[in-house]
Amino acid sequence: MKLLYPFAKRFIAGPDLTTALPAIQRIRESGYFASIDILGESVVTRSQAESAKIEYLKLFESLGNINHSFEFSIKLTQLGLDIDRDFCAENLKQLARALGDHTIRVDMEGSSHTQDTLEICDEVHRSHPQIGQAIQAYLLRSSNDIRHCIDNGISIRLCKGAYKEPAEVALQSMDKIRTNFFNLACQLLKEGIQPAIATHDENLLVELLNFIGREKIDPNSFYFEMLYGIRRDLQKTLKDKGYRVRIYIPYGKAWLPYTLRRLAEKKENLLFVFTHLFRETFGLRKLR
Repeated sequence: MKLLYPFAKRFIAGPDLTTALPAIQRIRESGYFASIDILGESVVTRSQAESAKIEYLKLFESLGNINHSFEFSIKLTQLGLDIDRDFCAENLKQLARALGDHTIRVDMEGSSHTQDTLEICDEVHRSHPQIGQAIQAYLLRSSNDIRHCIDNGISIRLCKGAYKEPAEVALQSMDKIRTNFFNLACQLLKEGIQPAIATHDENLLVELLNFIGREKIDPNSFYFEMLYGIRRDLQKTLKDKGYRVRIYIPYGKAWLPYTLRRLAEKKENLLFVFTHLFRETFGLRKLR
């Protein structure tokens, strides 16, 4: 575990809130926005879910005096979705009531949880409109899900998708995933409510910037979102161009299973990390 931490800490803000807070502060002071994720998912007991909820409440309190709007990314299996659906929904409602001026983005997990995740987000959003949803572009159902979220005023973070899914559920070709991501992103840029476009794909970013220019999309109507420690050069380039960039900042004791599970779910994930480290170091600067 100790051998892997020097690698993981490039992408994880720390093992606990005390170590993560300086990184969160640096992101904010550098002119970026932050989406903070306390690592952990798929809890199996109510006490584990309660502990996760308490950790988020402590995080809210720790950031409460900072004059900045934070986003908090939360996985519903971390709040007990696999234990009891109503118990999970109530935990999310308790967090929503404690938010203040901040927002929650409900993370999307594997396809077996997609429907429940969307329904719980929809339910809680009716009384707490600061709740938003992540959508994965590679799922075949995502076009309909995005239409539903737009029609119901739910803000969306669009990502490609990281879980390994079968062909009957998700697109398998990266070219098709990119095409679908671009089409959905354009829809969100024109119709969505403060959407977050989450990608490090330079080719996609070039196409999207061209679309934004042609359609005269207001830069303050959306965010670009990128992972902590990945393509910091792109993050800075987009910020310097006047776009709002939100950094997804994970921290917590579950950094090891998080890292190993993400790398194991899709072989492309490991390639993704090393490819983008190479590009950040040696530069493929398409966004000049």
